[in-house]
Amino acid sequence: MDQLRRLTPASLPAAHARLREQRTAFTTGVVFGALLWWGVRDYREFLALGPGGVPYNVLGWAAITLLIRPFALSKAAATRTADYPPAAGAHADVAALPPRAGPRARVGGIAPHRQLSQHPPESMRESIHNLFANAAAQNPGLLETKTSLYERHNDALFVSDQLLGNAEAVGLPHTATASRGEIGHPHPDLSIHLYVSPADARVLIEKGWAERHRMSVPANSWSKAIPIFRRIGDTFLMVYGPRNEEEMVVLQTILQNSIRFMTGREDCQLPEWKTRVNG
Repeated sequence: MDQLRRLTPASLPAAHARLREQRTAFTTGVVFGALLWWGVRDYREFLALGPGGVPYNVLGWAAITLLIRPFALSKAAATRTADYPPAAGAHADVAALPPRAGPRARVGGIAPHRQLSQHPPESMRESIHNLFANAAAQNPGLLETKTSLYERHNDALFVSDQLLGNAEAVGLPHTATASRGEIGHPHPDLSIHLYVSPADARVLIEKGWAERHRMSVPANSWSKAIPIFRRIGDTFLMVYGPRNEEEMVVLQTILQNSIRFMTGREDCQLPEWKTRVNG
């Protein structure tokens, strides 16, 4: 009789309610488990990128995940160039660069932002460091080497304080003041972040030498309403690390034109990379 009473129509709503509760609990558990799995995996990928920019812990990961990633470029958008001016306005030696051989390198992260494949051989490390150190040594009064404001863990090339203090008078681009003078820097993985002119950026991306930093959103993007995005110009690029001496010459060309753009000076010295120059 008890079983019959439990099956009466009057008991059906309660049974349905219990079933809904069970389904809700199951769905909640599945969603929570999936989010936990994704979060653990994403955090491990964040740590694998190494230190750079934000705290190297769960707080840094959470800041990027919750406060930056929703407003940054997607991975696909990092190679879009529609907001840049025509390539005809690029520096002549940038326009003359050949296309990069092979597919693009794989890139991961936002901050830090790193190259994940096609790494340069270790033998290129000294050449890359020579190039950046010599740029400052060969252009005193124009450039300085200081700790990167973006990375906070390694040196970067800067527009000199002397020029930056007279930005309007000497004709520095807005990008130079927005970045607080930082031109670019190499990473431990030997990839490079650099500012270039908008037309040069189009050429370098379209020829496969670079892609945008994912916080390098177009100048008219609504993400620019967020203060930290205003500190990063729309031509901040990830330049893939040079795999051989021929690509080292390409990086030399890119860096020289980065300096030209950020200092407003066309007469800067071409930085050497084979040996270290005494400043």
